[in-house]
Amino acid sequence: MKRLLAPQALVAVAFGTLLGAGCKDKASETTESDTMATAAPALPPAAAAPVAAAPIVDATKLPTEEDFEEEANRTITAQNVEAELDRLEKEISGS
Repeated sequence: MKRLLAPQALVAVAFGTLLGAGCKDKASETTESDTMATAAPALPPAAAAPVAAAPIVDATKLPTEEDFEEEANRTITAQNVEAELDRLEKEISGS
């Protein structure tokens, strides 16, 4: 048993030494900018800008196709359909 323990202990010590040396090398390679970046004081988190809540809309009060159907039947005829279409396209596009 002693004989098996010695090689395992040797491997563990070698592994720990290499691991420690690897960590030490990384720490010694830090540059001045790295040091300043880690040494800079943390800034407080920026306050969140207030977000305006979307207005609550009652869907039953929104106009629907049926609301305009009667008016369209009265005002749009075969003679003025092109002019009405042009007017509506301008109204929609905002021109």
